[in-house]
Amino acid sequence: MSTEVIFLNQAQAELKTIAGIRYRSIAALWLRHWFAFIRFWKYAVAFMFVEPVVMMIGVGVGIGRLVPTVPGTEIPYPEFVAPGIIVGSAMFVPMVECSMGAYNRMENQLYDTQLTAPLSVLEVLIADISFGVTRAFISMVSITVIAVAFGWINEWTVVFVVLPVFLVAVLFAGVGFLFSSTAPHVNFVTLVFTVVGTPMFMFSGIFYPFEVLPSWAQTISNFIPLAPAVNLSRAFATNTMDASMVWDLLFLVGMIAVVLPLSYVLLRRKLIS
Repeated sequence: MSTEVIFLNQAQAELKTIAGIRYRSIAALWLRHWFAFIRFWKYAVAFMFVEPVVMMIGVGVGIGRLVPTVPGTEIPYPEFVAPGIIVGSAMFVPMVECSMGAYNRMENQLYDTQLTAPLSVLEVLIADISFGVTRAFISMVSITVIAVAFGWINEWTVVFVVLPVFLVAVLFAGVGFLFSSTAPHVNFVTLVFTVVGTPMFMFSGIFYPFEVLPSWAQTISNFIPLAPAVNLSRAFATNTMDASMVWDLLFLVGMIAVVLPLSYVLLRRKLIS
């Protein structure tokens, strides 16, 4: 009997339901993802650890020598960019898990098996997003260790960066499902990286302040969903908190409130049909 079937059966043994959601079932499905992850962990290391760490060191050490401080501030460039890279990684990792990963599970009829366990579509969605968030935090830890080692982030203030990382991970896990649930073929799923991920990573203020952009570009950048998370992360990490953080927080929560219900509707339509 496979590990997946064992854990799904255990979840059904003692069902604890809150608002119609069986959280033991969700935990069992999360464990299934975890065991699959550690089985093939070597393949995930490059994307979750190596790529963001190399970027962190390359930008922090390389460009940091050319740009000692960010113009208009007294913040050293590595300290300016490090919180943004952490949040940027927290966007990509769950988005991959819930777009390409979810699409592969659909194609392999894994979701069909899970729905006969029985699991509901909502429970499947929560479990997958939860695991995407877990992977985002694993990536965050690896990048943060490097940033702390180089002195680019204070080991105490970085604790508060957990909030924007969590919000970003949940939001873009949902975005990943928007693509995987509507993809007619695998090439469509890759659009989530070229159309959503990369532009947001480059224009959300990770590598430069918005003030260097033309006024029209600044206006657009302020509404990029990743930008408020970058602002929050940087404010926490550099101890430059102000009232604008309330708007950033509300913006992220509002986006989540829109994206997650939509991703549920699309996933349900995809799986039930």
